[in-house]
Amino acid sequence: MPAPLRKAIPCGCTFLALGAGVGSILAAGEARFLLSAQLILVSLILDGLDGTLARLLKGQTVFGAELDTFVDITSFGIAPAVLLYFYPGGLQTVPVWGLVLACLYVMSGAARLSRFRAVDPYRGQRGYLGLPITTAAGFVAAYLIAMESPLAADWAWLSLRGGPLATGFWLAVVAMLALQVSHIRYSKPTKNPKVLIPFMVLIVMLFVPATSMFSAALMFVYGVWFAFVSPFFFRRFLAHLPPVEELEPAAEAGEDAP
Repeated sequence: MPAPLRKAIPCGCTFLALGAGVGSILAAGEARFLLSAQLILVSLILDGLDGTLARLLKGQTVFGAELDTFVDITSFGIAPAVLLYFYPGGLQTVPVWGLVLACLYVMSGAARLSRFRAVDPYRGQRGYLGLPITTAAGFVAAYLIAMESPLAADWAWLSLRGGPLATGFWLAVVAMLALQVSHIRYSKPTKNPKVLIPFMVLIVMLFVPATSMFSAALMFVYGVWFAFVSPFFFRRFLAHLPPVEELEPAAEAGEDAP
């Protein structure tokens, strides 16, 4: 395959991920909240796929790595904040603090990505400093998809307006925003096929009404575990990595997402 084509295919996937993120923002503005949440997860899949394609095709480029950052802030920073703001019972019901939290959501993501680009020479190959921005975005999207599922009509406690679960959800979101800019170390679970493949299956199940609630519940639990429990096992993750000298620096590593 010609080198230009090998480089164009991963970048094309990245542009599709960016389009899904923009589509999520537009869908939220039109009150199509289920579609908005689903498009965040579509972008999540494509954002993970572009780096895999770049490595398989040997089409890693500095351009692709930089482009990936714009996908991350759009799809996993701005899109979830807009969705949370416009969703019924969401941030717009608290006029001042809701706007503040929506802005903080985007600012936290931007700070996370900026630091990732500046201080991580291996683009996450040896783990992340701070919670990856994709975690909170997937957590939010899964929860809102669960509320839009057919079963949610019979479960009044599944809401953003009030109740123990809503309180826990908002506290978890705020905590994740703080963890994104923290100095806590996180592993990179997508390196392990035992995690990646089931995760992709769960995302597909979110698009099936009959299984969306079950899948959302599992993703919700996984998001809590990864954000608040997994850092305690970071040393085990490092123990299974190749030596630093065998890793490529950021300029050559491709399009891994933070």
